[in-house]
Amino acid sequence: MKKSLCILVAFLLMVGVFSACSMKKAKDDLEETSGSERLEDVEPTSSIMITEEQKQKEMEKVVLTLYFADAQANKLVAEKRFVPKSSAKNASEMANMAINELMKGPISGHLVSPLPKGVKAPKVRLEKNTAIVDLPKEFVEKHPGGSTGETLTIYSIVNTLVSINGIDQVQFTIEGKKVEEFKGHLDISKPFKANKDIVAEEKSKESSISQDAEKKDDSIMTSEEDAAEEAMLIEWELMDQSDYQ
Repeated sequence: MKKSLCILVAFLLMVGVFSACSMKKAKDDLEETSGSERLEDVEPTSSIMITEEQKQKEMEKVVLTLYFADAQANKLVAEKRFVPKSSAKNASEMANMAINELMKGPISGHLVSPLPKGVKAPKVRLEKNTAIVDLPKEFVEKHPGGSTGETLTIYSIVNTLVSINGIDQVQFTIEGKKVEEFKGHLDISKPFKANKDIVAEEKSKESSISQDAEKKDDSIMTSEEDAAEEAMLIEWELMDQSDYQ
């Protein structure tokens, strides 16, 4: 009797220990699963997202309209230039950025810069809606001069700056002082407005399409004529061979 009781107690103890271990394992598995689910549900809000947002802002561009001379140096032609928005937050920054881009020269191969090379870029400051462009002394000294040359240079700057929102006119100074003439031909004592007459007219798309169509038709006609002539020559050769035989 006493032996059977001992066996029963031992059996119950073993069952209790086994049950406790099983419950602990199940609890650990549940906590591990819940923890992993919570980690998966949480969206990262680290500095990586902020950096990507800042990077996106840095990639935003603003468009500047620059004016360069055509190949004949008779007219001005507009050229678009994209610059970082972070470097052109207001009209003043955009104006100085535009002048710096003008000094770099055109991207298009058929345009030329009417500004002297190898000189410092003029500085621009705003007074209400007027852009004050201060030309360095060397800018004037290294300019080749001439009535047309001076006009293209001045209006290259004027038309470029007036295309910026918030700028209506441009006043020139040389080394911080107002002067009467730029280099003997053009009066720069008063502010300049944009000059549309000096800008070359763009060819209409219809005219361009018409010209392309005419060229295509001419090309087709020439090809047909060449084919007909070649066929005739072959026919003559065959006739000659037939007569010879």
